[in-house]
Amino acid sequence: MITLKNITKTYGEGENAVTALKEVSLFIEAGEMVAIMGSSGSGKSTLLNMIGCMDRFDSGEYYYDENALHLLGRHRMHQFRKEHISFVFQQFALMNQYTVYENVELPLSIQNVPYKERRKRVFQVLEQMGIEKMAKRMPSKLSGGQQQRCAIARALVSQNDLILADEPTGALDGHTSMEIMDILEDLNRQGKTIIVVTHDHTVADRAQRILYMEDGRLLHEGDGHG
Repeated sequence: MITLKNITKTYGEGENAVTALKEVSLFIEAGEMVAIMGSSGSGKSTLLNMIGCMDRFDSGEYYYDENALHLLGRHRMHQFRKEHISFVFQQFALMNQYTVYENVELPLSIQNVPYKERRKRVFQVLEQMGIEKMAKRMPSKLSGGQQQRCAIARALVSQNDLILADEPTGALDGHTSMEIMDILEDLNRQGKTIIVVTHDHTVADRAQRILYMEDGRLLHEGDGHG
């Protein structure tokens, strides 16, 4: 599904240049759940951004199935991301001026999905996350765990195959973190490919495979318990 070949990314120029990724190569199969671990500044979030087409790399090749993404222009890359990739963030990234329903509906509105189809799909994922009764609430009225469930519902509503989660439990207590990981594991069993960036070994162990990064390089990998 995902093949990276010698991906390199440098920020800044001259004496201020920082190489965030150094010839990173990896392969992730469709339906896998993979964790990426490393200390702060190791390059794990940069790698996730590259996989998610959120930023351009300087050199290397990126294949998503048969699509050579490194050959796409910026507009087509943006379109590909909307059609194939969904994100879950540590701080939820919800729009505080919108209700739970409106937050989850937003990706479908951008895609001009008809109203009836939007409503059907939004309530399907809200029910799947167990927060359908909170559809009219504002994010500020939800607990951290409920906000993350809303963020996951928003990621699911587009029905994309790949979910990228950047420290999805970082703002949650231990019990709620495991509830969120239960949800991600269940989504993986349903066929979603999930990549989780985390510093938490308890979270990483829920994945099937763990990739370890240091100083912009993939060092080695290990087995999770997922």
